Amino acid sequence: MAYISNPNLLLRNPVGPGTSTYYAVASNPPPHPSSWSQEMPEGWSLPDQRQLIRVPRTPMYTVSSQTLPPVTFSTKGWPGVRVRDILNGTLWVDTPYDTPFLRFGWRSTRISLDWPGYARRKHVDLQCARIETCTGPEQQPITRQELAKTICGVLRNFSESKQNQPVAPDYERWSLKHEHIRISDIFLLSIHYYTDQWVPEFYVLKGVVA
Repeated sequence: MAYISNPNLLLRNPVGPGTSTYYAVASNPPPHPSSWSQEMPEGWSLPDQRQLIRVPRTPMYTVSSQTLPPVTFSTKGWPGVRVRDILNGTLWVDTPYDTPFLRFGWRSTRISLDWPGYARRKHVDLQCARIETCTGPEQQPITRQELAKTICGVLRNFSESKQNQPVAPDYERWSLKHEHIRISDIFLLSIHYYTDQWVPEFYVLKGVVA
């Protein structure tokens, strides 16, 4: 249940879950922003009206430089899934058994987080990961649900590796230290392909990075 605080009392959020306004909004989800044929929006809203801020990316990753259609993630029709819930197995993406990589015939592909404020490394770079696109003894194509969990797992591993490392100057608001941005604050909307790698579109709760 979503709440707002008042100096003297605690009130239920008038657009939070359980209200008619919330269900009116949640039952009419917007189209996924990756379908707009333009750059992803700097801000995004959740069904309960909480606001998200887009995680900045390297300027070279533009709509015009995408070489394949994006893979999107939504739940109950609403774009965006919480990283923590995907990792915990408490949330299922829409069309979870779709196989987004099947048509390519790939055995593996590459994910690059491109999280701001952390330098890339030449050798062991946890921002990058090569993932298997076929799994199990029968080499079945990875599903949308499995892909979401894999991407979120790459982010979690990278975040854990940065707990004792300072973020670059001027990027403090994007620090992945637990006392700042936590996995529970991050949402995954989609991944986009540029030449030879997929770059995720992550959003963070506005109150955390404001």
